[in-house]
Amino acid sequence: MRKSKQFQGMNVVSLEEGQQIGAIRGLVINPALKNVAALIIEQKGWFRDQKFIPFSKVHSIGEDIITIDRINRAEKGTSLPEILKLFKDRVNVIGSRLVTENGTALGMVDEYYIDLQTGDIVGLEFSGGTMINLFRGSAFLDINHVRTLGTRIIICNNSCLDSIIKMDGGLQETLKSLRDNTGQLLETTFQKTRGFGRSLNQSLEKIKKDRKETNITDGENMETAEDKSNREDNASSQPEEMAKTDETFQTTDPALLNPPGNGDQAPRKEN
Repeated sequence: MRKSKQFQGMNVVSLEEGQQIGAIRGLVINPALKNVAALIIEQKGWFRDQKFIPFSKVHSIGEDIITIDRINRAEKGTSLPEILKLFKDRVNVIGSRLVTENGTALGMVDEYYIDLQTGDIVGLEFSGGTMINLFRGSAFLDINHVRTLGTRIIICNNSCLDSIIKMDGGLQETLKSLRDNTGQLLETTFQKTRGFGRSLNQSLEKIKKDRKETNITDGENMETAEDKSNREDNASSQPEEMAKTDETFQTTDPALLNPPGNGDQAPRKEN
Protein backbone atom coordinates (compact mmCIF):
# COMPACT_ATOMS: atom_id res chain seq x y z
CA MET A 1 0.00 0.00 0.00
CA ARG A 2 1.27 3.44 -0.87
CA LYS A 3 0.20 7.07 -0.77
CA SER A 4 -0.87 8.49 -4.11
CA LYS A 5 1.60 11.38 -3.88
CA GLN A 6 4.50 8.93 -3.68
CA PHE A 7 3.85 7.93 -7.30
CA GLN A 8 4.70 11.41 -8.51
CA GLY A 9 8.05 11.56 -10.30
CA MET A 10 8.74 7.80 -10.19
CA ASN A 11 10.65 6.67 -13.26
CA VAL A 12 9.23 3.99 -15.56
CA VAL A 13 11.54 1.35 -17.07
CA SER A 14 10.77 -1.24 -19.76
CA LEU A 15 12.11 -4.70 -19.01
CA GLU A 16 12.40 -5.93 -22.59
CA GLU A 17 14.23 -2.90 -23.99
CA GLY A 18 16.01 -1.96 -20.76
CA GLN A 19 15.13 1.71 -21.21
CA GLN A 20 13.78 4.46 -19.03
CA ILE A 21 10.80 5.79 -20.93
CA GLY A 22 9.55 8.56 -18.68
CA ALA A 23 8.25 9.57 -15.25
CA ILE A 24 4.85 9.46 -13.58
CA ARG A 25 2.96 12.76 -13.67
CA GLY A 26 -0.40 11.69 -12.29
CA LEU A 27 -3.04 9.01 -11.79
CA VAL A 28 -6.34 8.37 -13.59
CA ILE A 29 -9.16 7.46 -11.19
CA ASN A 30 -12.14 5.28 -11.99
CA PRO A 31 -14.79 6.59 -9.55
CA ALA A 32 -17.23 3.73 -10.18
CA LEU A 33 -14.70 1.05 -9.29
CA LYS A 34 -12.86 3.22 -6.75
CA ASN A 35 -9.47 2.35 -8.17
CA VAL A 36 -6.57 3.67 -10.24
CA ALA A 37 -7.33 2.97 -13.88
CA ALA A 38 -4.00 4.15 -15.32
CA LEU A 39 -0.73 5.96 -14.68
CA ILE A 40 -0.04 9.18 -16.57
CA ILE A 41 3.49 9.16 -17.95
CA GLU A 42 5.47 12.01 -19.51
CA GLN A 43 8.08 10.70 -21.87
CA LYS A 44 11.60 12.05 -22.24
CA GLY A 45 12.82 13.82 -25.38
CA TRP A 46 12.10 16.85 -27.47
CA PHE A 47 8.49 15.86 -28.04
CA ARG A 48 7.14 15.10 -24.64
CA ASP A 49 4.02 13.11 -25.45
CA GLN A 50 1.66 12.37 -22.60
CA LYS A 51 0.83 8.70 -22.52
CA PHE A 52 -1.05 6.33 -20.27
CA ILE A 53 -0.11 2.97 -18.78
CA PRO A 54 -3.18 0.92 -17.78
CA PHE A 55 -2.66 -0.27 -14.24
CA SER A 56 -3.24 -3.85 -15.40
CA LYS A 57 -0.17 -3.49 -17.66
CA VAL A 58 2.17 -2.54 -14.82
CA HIS A 59 4.68 -5.29 -14.10
CA SER A 60 5.87 -4.11 -10.70
CA ILE A 61 5.92 -1.07 -8.45
CA GLY A 62 9.13 -0.89 -6.47
CA GLU A 63 10.45 1.57 -3.94
CA ASP A 64 12.05 3.76 -6.61
CA ILE A 65 11.05 2.53 -10.06
CA ILE A 66 7.95 1.24 -11.83
CA THR A 67 8.57 -1.49 -14.42
CA ILE A 68 6.53 -2.54 -17.45
CA ASP A 69 7.15 -5.42 -19.87
CA ARG A 70 7.64 -3.40 -23.06
CA ILE A 71 7.72 0.21 -24.18
CA ASN A 72 4.47 -0.17 -26.11
CA ARG A 73 2.60 -0.72 -22.85
CA ALA A 74 2.57 3.08 -22.64
CA GLU A 75 -0.07 4.23 -25.14
CA LYS A 76 -1.63 7.45 -26.32
CA GLY A 77 -5.08 8.39 -25.14
CA THR A 78 -6.55 7.85 -28.61
CA SER A 79 -5.73 4.14 -28.26
CA LEU A 80 -7.37 3.98 -24.83
CA PRO A 81 -10.76 5.73 -25.19
CA GLU A 82 -12.16 4.60 -21.82
CA ILE A 83 -9.09 5.80 -19.94
CA LEU A 84 -9.06 9.04 -21.95
CA LYS A 85 -12.67 9.71 -20.93
CA LEU A 86 -11.85 9.13 -17.26
CA PHE A 87 -8.89 11.48 -17.64
CA LYS A 88 -11.10 14.22 -19.09
CA ASP A 89 -13.65 13.77 -16.29
CA ARG A 90 -10.84 14.73 -13.89
CA VAL A 91 -12.02 13.07 -10.71
CA ASN A 92 -9.55 14.42 -8.16
CA VAL A 93 -9.72 12.68 -4.82
CA ILE A 94 -7.25 14.99 -3.10
CA GLY A 95 -8.87 18.30 -2.25
CA SER A 96 -12.41 16.90 -2.41
CA ARG A 97 -14.87 17.59 0.40
CA LEU A 98 -15.90 14.57 2.45
CA VAL A 99 -19.62 14.66 3.28
CA THR A 100 -21.95 12.14 4.89
CA GLU A 101 -25.36 11.18 3.52
CA ASN A 102 -27.12 13.23 6.20
CA GLY A 103 -25.10 16.32 5.29
CA THR A 104 -22.29 16.36 7.86
CA ALA A 105 -19.07 17.86 6.49
CA LEU A 106 -16.22 15.75 7.80
CA GLY A 107 -13.38 17.67 6.19
CA MET A 108 -11.12 17.74 3.13
CA VAL A 109 -9.27 14.75 1.67
CA ASP A 110 -5.52 15.23 1.99
CA GLU A 111 -4.39 11.88 0.66
CA TYR A 112 -5.55 8.42 -0.41
CA TYR A 113 -3.87 5.05 -0.23
CA ILE A 114 -3.51 2.55 -3.07
CA ASP A 115 -3.12 -1.22 -3.10
CA LEU A 116 -0.01 -1.87 -5.21
CA GLN A 117 -1.24 -5.24 -6.45
CA THR A 118 -4.73 -4.31 -7.62
CA GLY A 119 -4.74 -0.52 -7.87
CA ASP A 120 -7.75 -0.33 -5.56
CA ILE A 121 -8.12 2.70 -3.32
CA VAL A 122 -7.86 1.38 0.24
CA GLY A 123 -8.79 4.44 2.26
CA LEU A 124 -8.83 8.21 2.61
CA GLU A 125 -6.84 10.51 4.87
CA PHE A 126 -8.66 13.74 5.71
CA SER A 127 -8.68 16.65 8.12
CA GLY A 128 -10.64 19.81 9.03
CA GLY A 129 -14.41 20.10 9.11
CA THR A 130 -16.09 18.18 11.91
CA MET A 131 -12.74 16.65 12.78
CA ILE A 132 -11.57 20.01 14.18
CA ASN A 133 -14.27 19.76 16.85
CA LEU A 134 -13.25 16.21 17.71
CA PHE A 135 -9.47 16.29 17.57
CA ARG A 136 -6.57 17.91 15.77
CA GLY A 137 -4.63 16.22 13.01
CA SER A 138 -5.70 13.73 10.38
CA ALA A 139 -8.10 10.84 10.36
CA PHE A 140 -8.41 7.68 8.26
CA LEU A 141 -11.57 6.30 6.65
CA ASP A 142 -11.83 2.90 4.99
CA ILE A 143 -12.97 3.08 1.36
CA ASN A 144 -15.78 0.59 2.11
CA HIS A 145 -17.63 3.43 3.83
CA VAL A 146 -17.47 5.62 0.72
CA ARG A 147 -20.62 5.68 -1.36
CA THR A 148 -19.67 8.03 -4.20
CA LEU A 149 -16.45 9.50 -5.57
CA GLY A 150 -17.59 12.74 -7.18
CA THR A 151 -15.66 15.37 -9.09
CA ARG A 152 -15.08 17.59 -6.05
CA ILE A 153 -17.25 15.94 -3.39
CA ILE A 154 -17.01 12.46 -1.86
CA ILE A 155 -20.09 10.99 -0.22
CA CYS A 156 -19.77 8.47 2.60
CA ASN A 157 -22.47 6.62 4.50
CA ASN A 158 -23.68 7.76 7.92
CA SER A 159 -22.24 4.72 9.69
CA CYS A 160 -18.72 5.91 8.81
CA LEU A 161 -18.73 8.10 11.95
CA ASP A 162 -18.24 4.95 14.01
CA SER A 163 -15.32 3.82 11.86
CA ILE A 164 -13.17 6.95 11.62
CA ILE A 165 -9.70 6.36 13.04
CA LYS A 166 -7.55 9.13 14.47
CA MET A 167 -4.04 8.92 13.07
CA ASP A 168 -2.04 9.68 16.20
CA GLY A 169 1.11 7.83 15.28
CA GLY A 170 0.61 7.88 11.53
CA LEU A 171 -1.03 5.29 9.34
CA GLN A 172 1.39 2.55 10.33
CA GLU A 173 0.28 2.66 13.97
CA THR A 174 -3.34 2.94 12.93
CA LEU A 175 -3.13 -0.14 10.69
CA LYS A 176 -1.34 -2.04 13.45
CA SER A 177 -4.31 -1.33 15.71
CA LEU A 178 -6.63 -2.51 12.94
CA ARG A 179 -4.66 -5.72 12.52
CA ASP A 180 -4.75 -6.36 16.27
CA ASN A 181 -8.51 -5.81 16.39
CA THR A 182 -9.00 -7.91 13.28
CA GLY A 183 -6.87 -10.67 14.78
CA GLN A 184 -9.02 -10.74 17.91
CA LEU A 185 -12.14 -10.87 15.78
CA LEU A 186 -10.75 -13.74 13.72
CA GLU A 187 -9.70 -15.62 16.87
CA THR A 188 -13.22 -15.23 18.28
CA THR A 189 -14.62 -16.48 14.98
CA PHE A 190 -12.26 -19.47 15.01
CA GLN A 191 -13.25 -20.33 18.58
CA LYS A 192 -16.93 -20.22 17.68
CA THR A 193 -16.24 -22.36 14.61
CA ARG A 194 -14.30 -24.92 16.63
CA GLY A 195 -17.09 -25.03 19.24
CA PHE A 196 -19.67 -25.58 16.54
CA GLY A 197 -17.51 -28.31 15.02
CA ARG A 198 -17.23 -30.12 18.34
CA SER A 199 -20.99 -29.92 18.89
CA LEU A 200 -21.61 -31.21 15.39
CA ASN A 201 -19.21 -34.14 15.86
CA GLN A 202 -20.85 -35.05 19.17
CA SER A 203 -24.28 -34.98 17.54
CA LEU A 204 -23.06 -37.21 14.70
CA GLU A 205 -21.52 -39.67 17.15
CA LYS A 206 -24.77 -39.81 19.13
CA ILE A 207 -26.75 -40.45 15.94
CA LYS A 208 -24.37 -43.25 14.96
CA LYS A 209 -24.60 -44.79 18.44
CA ASP A 210 -28.40 -44.64 18.47
CA ARG A 211 -28.56 -46.23 15.04
CA LYS A 212 -26.22 -49.01 16.12
CA GLU A 213 -28.29 -49.76 19.24
CA THR A 214 -31.48 -49.69 17.18
CA ASN A 215 -30.03 -52.20 14.70
CA ILE A 216 -29.00 -54.54 17.53
CA THR A 217 -32.44 -54.35 19.19
CA ASP A 218 -34.18 -54.97 15.87
CA GLY A 219 -31.95 -57.99 15.30
CA GLU A 220 -32.82 -59.44 18.70
CA ASN A 221 -36.51 -58.83 18.12
CA MET A 222 -36.35 -60.53 14.74
CA GLU A 223 -34.51 -63.52 16.23
CA THR A 224 -37.06 -63.86 19.00
CA ALA A 225 -39.95 -63.80 16.54
CA GLU A 226 -38.24 -66.41 14.40
CA ASP A 227 -37.65 -68.70 17.36
CA LYS A 228 -41.28 -68.33 18.40
CA SER A 229 -42.42 -69.20 14.89
CA ASN A 230 -40.19 -72.30 14.84
CA ARG A 231 -41.52 -73.44 18.20
CA GLU A 232 -45.09 -73.08 17.02
CA ASP A 233 -44.33 -75.02 13.83
CA ASN A 234 -42.67 -77.80 15.82
CA ALA A 235 -45.59 -77.99 18.28
CA SER A 236 -48.15 -78.24 15.50
CA SER A 237 -46.21 -80.93 13.64
CA GLN A 238 -45.82 -83.27 16.64
CA PRO A 239 -49.50 -84.58 16.75
CA GLU A 240 -49.35 -85.31 13.04
CA GLU A 241 -46.18 -87.36 13.43
CA MET A 242 -47.67 -89.26 16.40
CA ALA A 243 -50.82 -89.99 14.42
CA LYS A 244 -48.76 -91.31 11.54
CA THR A 245 -46.83 -93.57 13.94
CA ASP A 246 -50.02 -94.98 15.44
CA GLU A 247 -51.42 -95.69 12.02
CA THR A 248 -48.25 -97.51 11.06
CA PHE A 249 -48.47 -99.76 14.06
CA GLN A 250 -52.14 -100.53 13.42
CA THR A 251 -51.59 -101.66 9.85
CA THR A 252 -48.65 -103.92 10.70
CA ASP A 253 -48.95 -107.74 10.82
CA PRO A 254 -50.13 -108.77 14.34
CA ALA A 255 -47.69 -111.67 14.34
CA LEU A 256 -44.90 -109.16 14.07
CA LEU A 257 -46.40 -107.02 16.79
CA ASN A 258 -46.72 -110.03 19.24
CA PRO A 259 -43.69 -112.33 18.87
CA PRO A 260 -43.49 -115.32 21.19
CA GLY A 261 -41.96 -114.57 24.54
CA ASN A 262 -39.51 -116.58 26.56
CA GLY A 263 -42.30 -118.21 28.64
CA ASP A 264 -44.38 -119.20 25.65
CA GLN A 265 -44.02 -122.64 24.05
CA ALA A 266 -44.68 -123.47 20.49
CA PRO A 267 -47.55 -126.03 19.96
CA ARG A 268 -46.34 -129.60 19.66
CA LYS A 269 -46.99 -131.56 16.53
CA GLU A 270 -48.93 -134.74 17.18
CA ASN A 271 -47.88 -138.06 15.60
